[in-house]
Amino acid sequence: MHLTDPIHLSLEDADNVVPDIARIKHSSLTATPLGQLRYGDVPAEEAREWLEACTRVELLSELKYPRIVGLECDGLGRHVPRMEHLVIRDLDLDLDLPQPTAQGDVVSDAGGVVVAFAEFQYHPLPGQEQEHRIKPSVSKSTTETQSRVEIPSLTSSSSQPPTNVDTEVVKLPSSAHRALHKHWDQTVEAALSATFGGMHCFEVRGIGTLSPTHLRKGIASRLLAWIFPWADRLDVPVVLAATPAGYPFYIRHGFVEVGDHHRGEGDDEASTKGTRGTRPFIECDMAEWGGIGIHRHVLMIRWPKHAAGVDGT
Repeated sequence: MHLTDPIHLSLEDADNVVPDIARIKHSSLTATPLGQLRYGDVPAEEAREWLEACTRVELLSELKYPRIVGLECDGLGRHVPRMEHLVIRDLDLDLDLPQPTAQGDVVSDAGGVVVAFAEFQYHPLPGQEQEHRIKPSVSKSTTETQSRVEIPSLTSSSSQPPTNVDTEVVKLPSSAHRALHKHWDQTVEAALSATFGGMHCFEVRGIGTLSPTHLRKGIASRLLAWIFPWADRLDVPVVLAATPAGYPFYIRHGFVEVGDHHRGEGDDEASTKGTRGTRPFIECDMAEWGGIGIHRHVLMIRWPKHAAGVDGT
């Protein structure tokens, strides 16, 4: 195993990384009982093709956003939504995929195969957004049945989407559990918006590692750690909805359940908006959808270190 450092994606890299990222998503698509209930009847090849289509549309849209790495140098400042996509490649792997030929960033020269990815979004303080013709949608769902794949939002920005973003309709495979798929995606996004909407923060939109070959090797930790210096420098929290498998991982990296830890009653209202007294769980009773058991996501937050005092300052 020969892993690269985290690589920043640009728009020119999208087509080159789509097959690898779709493979990562597919490797864990049915790893949970909820995933099995939603997608267990979808043939593997059809699922892969669907994930590739969704991933391509997502990246072609999201990579047109201002980037987080430009916060201090692109002149747009802290008042526009931003995104950043990172990948790590294993240079020892060759899955007979077309090799990268993009002209953007380091991806074109990296070789190997993408074995992990991360997606981060920056949400500016509401009321301070600059007009940038961007309007994130209410749902991340790359898998939304008969819906356009757009960019998520925790805010209620009234600005418009980039004029050069093409939205496409990506249909959910007919053998998937359509009703449950739609219900769960909307439930998670509604909980994120209700809890963190209006908060000046970074959001972990997703982290994925190729399963099972590259799990528990510290790869996801390297990707997640990238956002922390930005959050600490701007004195803003990082928020997310943790899956059952992800929960202990995020605990180890300083996240807490919302409602458990706050900066204090005298702190900035915008910094803690929506988190006080919030029930941190998003649950799905799978018995209502033909399955067994309860699936739970946990709303979590990591406060900036210097603000929380955990670095001793």
